[in-house]
Amino acid sequence: MTGPFKHCQLMIASVCLLAAIDAVCVWAGTLPGADAETFSTTARGKKDGGWRGPVRGWHYYLEDGYLGIDNYAENIAFRINGQIIGDAGRIDADDQLQTAFPGLDQNNWLFRKLHISVYANFYDTFDFRVGIDFANTRDIQDIWIRYLGHPFLKKIKVGNLKEPFSLEHLTSITRTTFMERALPEAAFSAGHNIGIRYDSQETQRKWNLGAGLFLNTGSFSDLGDAQNQISEANGVDATVRVFGTPAADGSGARILHLGLAYSFGLRDDRHASSAMEFRTRPESRLTDERLVDTGALAGKGLDKANAELALVWGSLSLQGQLHYVDVDADAYGDPQFWGYYTFLSYLLTGEHRKYNRALGIFSGIDPQPSFHPLKGEWGAWEVALRHSHVDLNGGDVRGGRESDATAGLNWIYNRNARLMVNYVYAHVTDRETPTVEDGITHIFQVRFQFIW
Repeated sequence: MTGPFKHCQLMIASVCLLAAIDAVCVWAGTLPGADAETFSTTARGKKDGGWRGPVRGWHYYLEDGYLGIDNYAENIAFRINGQIIGDAGRIDADDQLQTAFPGLDQNNWLFRKLHISVYANFYDTFDFRVGIDFANTRDIQDIWIRYLGHPFLKKIKVGNLKEPFSLEHLTSITRTTFMERALPEAAFSAGHNIGIRYDSQETQRKWNLGAGLFLNTGSFSDLGDAQNQISEANGVDATVRVFGTPAADGSGARILHLGLAYSFGLRDDRHASSAMEFRTRPESRLTDERLVDTGALAGKGLDKANAELALVWGSLSLQGQLHYVDVDADAYGDPQFWGYYTFLSYLLTGEHRKYNRALGIFSGIDPQPSFHPLKGEWGAWEVALRHSHVDLNGGDVRGGRESDATAGLNWIYNRNARLMVNYVYAHVTDRETPTVEDGITHIFQVRFQFIW
């Protein structure tokens, strides 16, 4: 990497320019309006359903799997969502991987997520979301607020949220095709960070934009230490993603998605806490072992790039991404890492994957019809195959290479519940510490998921 500050200046200037162009279009009214009805307006349309609470003026209802609480007179609305995800399975490693990772070979089960999320809208003026995952550790993942009083400003969120980088990373784990995201997603995507993010969200356009500036804090893994994580942030990221659907039909059953993202990060190599590390589990949360891992790399920063392609053709779906990372770390020979994945899925029961055009992500599958065995209706069935690869050998770093082949079967009862079965064949080579020259592990895992 050369001239990191020049890269940063170019990146920030590009983000500002793209956002400014979009803002001018909105202010000038040259684009057709694409904003959905406000949440509270939609909620007031449900006042004939649900039930009244003991406190006058408050209305409660269940809709699309969430609990809604509204006060029409005060123009206040809440929506409460939850996720329960449980995994179980078996990992069988060969002798070489068992020697390198003694705890890898095992049976295990765990709660992958126990997540509660609260969305609130006050007077159609501002809204916010707070999401906490109680599985294993208390983890604040989403906490943001935005102002709704202007068509441009309502596209800006401030808080702890995902950086706009990577199709699969931005897609909720409850809507991904496989139980876990692919190897390069876990190794290279930024996760949640505190910052400011802009999303153009124009459904009438073929192309949209996400951009933001973030402190590299990560999720708040201990609720009491959130203040320290902010004050001790170990760097700054500037991230932009451009995506669109150059070809799409009106029904959503045929879509071509393309995307390109870039992120520039600055780190202070004088402090050990600013070290960068790239690693990944073998596409399973049944183990905490990372079969490939660069270790901590003290450096000045990094450049990350990501290319996306997805095609939905009725029940058939193809998706793939390519990741590239260039690390500015002189002591390690300025290493470069990369990875990719590609998968093919098919819905045996005729449905298609749903696509959110405003955000450029997939939003799950609606079984047609839902699970109702007394009527001979068995929900949606999906089969899928994926190949993924990550290479963490670059410069003087020998973190290893891993290639995974995954087969999946998904039974979607309805939009809120599904059962997943995955088999993962993981092949690890060329890792220095611990030494793995050529190791193989087999993972069989199942998941039950319920969301509301």
